This record gives sequence, structure tokens and C-alpha cells, in this order.
Amino acid sequence: MGRTAVVMLAAATAALGACEWGSLVPDAGGPAGTAGSIGNPGDPFPQNRLSDFEDLAAATIVHEGSPPRNGTWYTYNDGSATCLQAPALMTGSVPPQPYVPEVPPTPAPTGQTGSFALHARWSDCDTWGAGIGADINTPLTPDGAVYTGPKVPYDLTPFTGITFWAMAAPGTDVQLRLKLPMTAETRIEDGGRCTESDNFKCGDDWGEAFTLPSNGNWRQVTVRFADAGFEQEGWGMPYAWNLADVTSIQIQSRDLAETYDFWIDDVYLIR
Repeated sequence: MGRTAVVMLAAATAALGACEWGSLVPDAGGPAGTAGSIGNPGDPFPQNRLSDFEDLAAATIVHEGSPPRNGTWYTYNDGSATCLQAPALMTGSVPPQPYVPEVPPTPAPTGQTGSFALHARWSDCDTWGAGIGADINTPLTPDGAVYTGPKVPYDLTPFTGITFWAMAAPGTDVQLRLKLPMTAETRIEDGGRCTESDNFKCGDDWGEAFTLPSNGNWRQVTVRFADAGFEQEGWGMPYAWNLADVTSIQIQSRDLAETYDFWIDDVYLIR
């Protein structure tokens, strides 16, 4: 997710805290409205759904697909002293709290009956930034205990990309990047298989940049794995893209020390 990222589940109702602890126009992956087979409640493709944020107790990866996917959304950041993020990261003896969906100022124009979305906010994260994300194949544990083992990949070879709706608050940064970490380039310390050294940098995830409208309108963002812009950023070691090795979906800032305040909704895999 990021070099020396601080990662933890966070509460969406928390106030901005110290860093310790997402108009239809063409997007990065092609014009909106060409997303392919996705699915909405009542549509024939619910198996493609990752998150609709109508699970009000916590923002989760819904149990769809074969095998069923599973996970919970979290926040992460670079740990810089000036960084503020909400939901705030939990610290010390405070247990992690679920990232709770909220009602956005205007609903995403998807025609769904649901009214909740995921709200992300951060500012002044000036080392490499901050983001939100979810593991998509978290093993189930007895009695609902928090899984703390290594990342488990989910095979995405039946799919060609990801589509979702997003809206940025006016006056905030609109430059973001969707990325899909794999076990191969995730540090061992973060649950992956990559051993980092001074000359061997892990965490340069495959992904694609996108830009949201600056006027507070919703936009459908579609990222296809075959897009020319779907690639590593180039600051770390190169790794081959492997659809069978993907562990997570993440959305991260592209500009440093800026204010981000955005919403995401209705995240689907596309075929």
C-alpha cells in the first residue's frame, strides 16, 4: 500500500485526528457508461459486486462471488506528523472500530434504492500520502475475531476491470489513483511475500490514476486491467501483473500535503 504505511481499521464517525492511529465524463479507463457487465440490486450480476455500502454496521466487501469474497474497508496513511485523517487510526489499547458508511450530500446516480456511501477525508499527508482500502479475501475467524495473518489473494482472472462511482467535495483535491496490491510486491511485514532492502523497494502496486469533477458532481470511474495507464508507478521493483495474486483494492492520493474529501459508492468488478 505505501512505503511504511500505517494501516488500521477506523471509525467513520471520528473527527479529524492525528495520523498515528472515495457528471458522467470520460475517465481513466474509458467513457462512463461502457463499464460492461456489472450489477445492481435486482440486476442479474450481483456476483460482480464488491461493495455497495448499505451494510450499515460496517463498510465491507460483500459476500458475493465464488468463492465468496470477504473484507472490511480501512484507512491508511504515511504517518507524517502533519497528517490528519478521518476516520482516524486507532492507537494504543483502543480496539479497531468499523468504517461506517454515511449518507452523502447527494446520492450516486445509479438508480439504486440504497442511500449510503463511503466517506474519506485527509490532509497534509506530505511523505507519500494516504488512502482507503479493503482486503477482498480476508479469512473468516471463529467468534468474529479480527484476522491478523498474512494477506490471502483472490483470483480475479474472470474479470477485466473495476468500476465505481465517486464524488469529491468542492475545493478539495481531485487527483486519485486506484490500485490493486498483490502478495508478490507487498512487504512481508504487511502480510505479503516481498522482502525490502535499500535497493529493492516493495509496494509499487499496479493501478491507474483518475480525476474527479471539482464541482461536487458524481462520476463513474472505470479502470480496465488492459488500459495503457494501468501500470506500476515506477519507483519500486517491477513485478508482473498477476490477476490470481490480488489481495486488495485501494484508492490513494496522488498529490502531497493536499486536502482530500471524497465519497465512493457501488464498487463492482466488470467482465
